[in-house]
Amino acid sequence: MISEDTKKDIALRILRNELSIMPEEITRFPTGFCHSVYYINSKAGEFVLRVTESKWHYDGSVKWLTELARLDIPIPKILRNGQYEDVYYTLITYIDGKDIGDVYYTLKDYQKRIVIKELVEIQRKVSELSPRLLDGYENCSAIGNFESIKNNIQRIRKNITANKIFNPAVCDAVEDITENLKDYFMSINPVVFLDDIQTKNVLISNGKLVGIVDIDEIGYGDPLVVVGVTNMALLLMKADTNYIDYWLDEMQANDIQRRALTYYTLLSCIEFMGERGANFSNDVLVSTNQDEIELINSIYFELLSKLYCSK
Repeated sequence: MISEDTKKDIALRILRNELSIMPEEITRFPTGFCHSVYYINSKAGEFVLRVTESKWHYDGSVKWLTELARLDIPIPKILRNGQYEDVYYTLITYIDGKDIGDVYYTLKDYQKRIVIKELVEIQRKVSELSPRLLDGYENCSAIGNFESIKNNIQRIRKNITANKIFNPAVCDAVEDITENLKDYFMSINPVVFLDDIQTKNVLISNGKLVGIVDIDEIGYGDPLVVVGVTNMALLLMKADTNYIDYWLDEMQANDIQRRALTYYTLLSCIEFMGERGANFSNDVLVSTNQDEIELINSIYFELLSKLYCSK
């Protein structure tokens, strides 16, 4: 595995030798478990350079940025891409904005509503993409999606067990609720959707949505999944969840979908448990502390209570 310092040196060589860009500033964004992303300021302009050892992430990013460019949605444009030594790089346009999670507390409720209205419209456009673009599409089905959820819980259980921070028994109740919601999962009409537009990757400037970034892959199934992930992220921030209420309203979610949203939030909660203490491929350790452990556990039990009370 290439160290971060070495990767930055490689990024500088890519800029100078491959792209003929002489950076006046190069700063790594503090996100990305599987790749390194750099802000580049130069006389030629501002850019973003993504560097990864993972051909899978590189191929996915190039593929989906190319496909989504046809939909008139605010995403970066690919300027150059290729392989340099042992890494893959993509030079893309820079969108001047901050992750919504970083500015959430400054947003007014009407601004949150407008952002959500735009996000739902973006998801509508993405849902029109053919699922045949996804690898393994021919194997996707309602029962397949249901089995995938159950397999995901088993994966999370193994991660929690290995990291020894949370009790893997938290997965037991989630498995039971999954079985209880089987009719819902079997009724889903799967669609293509952006699956990583939570409190990160949605860029905001002056209270407005200006871009969506970090698109390595696309989801297929129930778009409520990403709403649940976002809900969990807001709960971890101890922020209000008005944003989620507006999202559900804009989607015209019914009672069973709202219950499913609570389930997906719970699923995301145990996913967070499984990530704490883990090392990712970019040599990033997901650390935690006692306060966060207590907060995640309290969120877990609150969500569990809501689901049992709503039976």
